[in-house]
Amino acid sequence: MVGPKDFLGDFPVYSHMRNNIIAIVAISFLTVGALWGVGNLLNPEKEIGMNNVEGILLTAQRSTFNGTNPDIHVIAGVPTKLVVRNEDAVTHDFRIDDVENGGITPVNTAPLRGGQEFLTAIVAKSPGTYEYYCWYHPEMNGKIIAK
Repeated sequence: MVGPKDFLGDFPVYSHMRNNIIAIVAISFLTVGALWGVGNLLNPEKEIGMNNVEGILLTAQRSTFNGTNPDIHVIAGVPTKLVVRNEDAVTHDFRIDDVENGGITPVNTAPLRGGQEFLTAIVAKSPGTYEYYCWYHPEMNGKIIAK
């Protein structure tokens, strides 16, 4: 028995066919979602924690880096891995400005919102003391000491 006709554009579609199409689309979305969820359970993202960062981890929180804006000690000519993480509710960044003698490679993370992080390297070309800071919060600053 043929049911009443509906129209989808210029093509007649029977209502039971439309319901089947809707069911197929819904089942497809559920299947893709389930597979995505299982994939995330089997292969979770690795979180970078304080204990498994090789190099330096600076965490922006409560208008400081690591609570004290610590001095960072590096060896001139040796790149040092740096992870900058924002665990604050406000936007931060991390900057090292270019200096006249070119003694250190400049860094600018761009804005980091809460929960974001940025991986870079500190490369001091020559020994000296350099400044790092957050452009949004000038009180968040410290020294990079290259020997």
